[in-house]
Amino acid sequence: MTYRGLILDFGGVVTTDFGAAIAAFSAREGLDAGAFARAIRATPEGRDALVAVECGQLSQRDFEVTMGRLLGLDDDRLLARAMADLRPRPEVVGLARRARAGGIRVAVLSNSWGTGDYDAYAGYELDQLFDAVVISDQVGLRKPSPRIYELTAARLGLGPAECLFVDDTEYNLRAARALGLGTLHFTGADGQVAEIERLTGLA
Repeated sequence: MTYRGLILDFGGVVTTDFGAAIAAFSAREGLDAGAFARAIRATPEGRDALVAVECGQLSQRDFEVTMGRLLGLDDDRLLARAMADLRPRPEVVGLARRARAGGIRVAVLSNSWGTGDYDAYAGYELDQLFDAVVISDQVGLRKPSPRIYELTAARLGLGPAECLFVDDTEYNLRAARALGLGTLHFTGADGQVAEIERLTGLA
């Protein structure tokens, strides 16, 4: 099947590797490399705070305070420090541009850090790069809710089964597949951009 829509995750797909960025932050702060990831994934308070900030139910500042306490770190500009290594991924930015030029509808879908002093999207010019921009705290939904995939496809003017969803987190792909979207687990490996081009008819 050739997909008419392409939905790209932001952190770790449009950007460079997310896991590497938070591991480097943890090391810079004198923690072991897995500390930040464990705090948001393996502690009940951290998981709850992440879900709430992504859905717009917790302020970014309160999230930073929670994370600072869990990690034993100064919470001032914590997210800016944690995400300092993230950069645009040129091959994916180029893919988005080629896809739009080739008639593919392209969206970015991001679980966000909420609205506050740290703007994860500054400098990316998402409104110019994509046909649709869906940010979790702005719509009150987060991946892997099926509703956010339906919303994103609808904003492209397409049905879910007409879209290919690319994310660096396998957990986020399962609900999308169940809804009928095509999926690709992005790791940054050689050949993945070419595979996306093949699946969308750009190759």
